[in-house]
Order: sequence, then structure tokens, then C-alpha cells
Amino acid sequence: MQLWQIISNFDAHLPQLVAMHANLVYVILFAVVFLQMGVLPLFFLPSNPFLFVCGAVWAASGLNILLLVVVLITAAILGNFFGYWLGGTVGQAFFVNYLKWPNQASLDKTHTFYDKHGEKGFLVTLFLPVIRTLAPFMAGVTQMNFIKFSRSVSLGAVLWVLVCVLSGYFFGNIPTIKNHLGFVTLLGLALVITVFLAKKIWDAIAKK
Repeated sequence: MQLWQIISNFDAHLPQLVAMHANLVYVILFAVVFLQMGVLPLFFLPSNPFLFVCGAVWAASGLNILLLVVVLITAAILGNFFGYWLGGTVGQAFFVNYLKWPNQASLDKTHTFYDKHGEKGFLVTLFLPVIRTLAPFMAGVTQMNFIKFSRSVSLGAVLWVLVCVLSGYFFGNIPTIKNHLGFVTLLGLALVITVFLAKKIWDAIAKK
């Protein structure tokens, strides 16, 4: 039960972990981000607020922020690659070959969608709960072009980590933001979704 509480409220326990295990904590952070990106059942692991809290804790503790950013970006990229590999192997074998779901027509449509919009989509999927774990898995299942996938998720990982961690680093210890982290997170998520939808609407208008 204690382990589950730590996992489900990892951001709340992070300052204690940093104080007790300053070096080991980088390995723990890598594992949390990697597993959330790469293993579908672990989609519930902490994400956006967690990275924000990481930035705030590193600012308060004086630890190496550059090392933190490199570790988290690497974990996000490799986690996406692992999710893609699982989708292309386990996903193909179990869902497509064994369960016959989704059918070939749906797979073809999804493959076409990923080829056309996947590169732009993966720039923002890491900001979206659940989708950040599901998207690389489905990219593997539908056999999205790996070059496009790797290029997009790499840029997306850099964007995601820099925005979340540096926001926490510079603003996370301001009392008003610290006491209303949930609201700030929802506001940031709403902003990301709004920008994405606005871009899609603008593209549709431009085509007409």
C-alpha cells in the first residue's frame, strides 16, 4: 500500500526522494517517464504536473537542471520507441492477428491518418494524458513510417520536457502557482488543446 501511494502520488514524494537519494532519483525519474510512455497499462503514472514539480524541486534544491532535462527527454524518446516496438510486435500479434481487431479497413484508415498527420500530432500528444501512451503503441500497430515517427516524437519530447520542466523551474515555487497546481495544469492543457484545434480549423479554412 505504501508503494502504491508513492507511485500514485509520486510528485508529492519527490522532494523527500531528492533529499534522501539525490543521485538515484535520476534513475527513478527515467523509469517513471519511460514506463508511462512505453507500457500501455501504466498510462496512469504522473506526467505534466510531475515534470512541473521536478522543475520546482530542482530550482529549490540547486541540483543540475541540465542533467534533469537530458534524462527526461531521453526517457520520453526511448519510451515512445518502446511503445512503438510493442505495438508492432505484441499489438500486431494479439490484436490484429489473434483478435482480428481492428479490421484491415480500419487499420488502413488509421495508417493513412498517421502518415498524413502523425508528425504534427506527436508534437503535442505528450501533453495529453492517456493519449501520450496510446499513440506510440497504435503507431506501431499501424506500422507508421519509423523515420517520421522517430523524428516527430524526438521533437515532441524536447518540447514537452522543456515547457513543463522549465515552467516549474522558474515559476513552480511561487506560492500562488504552487497552491493551485491542479488548476494551472488544467489551464495549460486547455491551452495546448486550443492551439491544436485552432491550427486544424485554420488549415480547414485555408483549404476551402
